[in-house]
Amino acid sequence: MVISEIIVWKRVLALKEINPKQKVAILRILRDAREPVGSSTIAEEIKTYGFEFSGRTIRLYLNEMEREGLVTPARRGRDGGRTITHQGYEEIRTALVTERVGFVASKVDGLACQITLDPLKRTGLIVLNITCFDTFHLSKAMQEIIPVFEANLGVGRYVAFAREGERIGGYCVPPGKAAIGTICSVTINGILLSARIPTVSRFGGVLEIHDNRPVRFTDVIYYNGTSLDPLEIFIKGKLTHVREAARTGHGRIGASFREIPTAALPQVERIRKQLDEIGLGEIMMVGKPNQSLLEFPVEEGRTGMIVTGGMNPAAAVEEAGIPTSNYALSTLYEFEKLIHYSKLERFIP
Repeated sequence: MVISEIIVWKRVLALKEINPKQKVAILRILRDAREPVGSSTIAEEIKTYGFEFSGRTIRLYLNEMEREGLVTPARRGRDGGRTITHQGYEEIRTALVTERVGFVASKVDGLACQITLDPLKRTGLIVLNITCFDTFHLSKAMQEIIPVFEANLGVGRYVAFAREGERIGGYCVPPGKAAIGTICSVTINGILLSARIPTVSRFGGVLEIHDNRPVRFTDVIYYNGTSLDPLEIFIKGKLTHVREAARTGHGRIGASFREIPTAALPQVERIRKQLDEIGLGEIMMVGKPNQSLLEFPVEEGRTGMIVTGGMNPAAAVEEAGIPTSNYALSTLYEFEKLIHYSKLERFIP
């Protein structure tokens, strides 16, 4: 048996051991990284998913996943690192659905722990959602996104923007596409957690508003019972009316329901003002201690809180007839690298 045949045979033996769970674990590690990741690093981090492989075995897996179009090499060399592709993101979305029920709830908590933004210094990591669409629709998409921010229906005033081949955190924009990164409301969870205020994320929903004021939730999906972000589902299900809400103050937008300790209310209000000052709202409504908020009860010792959905700009784009690919809770990103939404006007003729 020649050397090339031995290498191929060893690869076949190794690949027989990989299963969808292991593949998705590798893809998640690459997705959550903000730079290319090598096999030795993946071999170490994959232990947190309950697997143990040598760096050599991981390299074999990565080679196969590269042939499948799920990952791409970042640079030349034996182990120059890999990054996840657009197809790899889709693989994560569609794989192991039955085993990911409740995954969103755990991901929300996990990402909240990684947020390092200091509202006073205006530096640190936040979480972005990614919305991707054809470059052909760029001008029209900006005409839909900007009014949403002007109406205070997004989270904050800042976004990330990238064209094909460029990156937003761990996401690489595919050919022929443009992408917008919008601040995810989980960022607020992380900021509160840094202040020792634990936040319970209950559900994402479609919130009806009149005169820019919340009235009621018309649809909700609880985080601990879903494998997809609720707002992604509502957007594709055409249940939102964000364009109308942005222009008239009446409509249906994406929002989420949180619970905070009642004892922390004064501190939450102080942080809320800080976030408004740096352009990182929107906490839409804070309820009264131990009382229902928009007819949803809260546990004893807690207070309800409604936060605007970070994917409302994406909803407006979709409502305008522009097909989008949306990735909620997508990537960590440096707050200081974001741009003000008004700079998106340069893409409008």
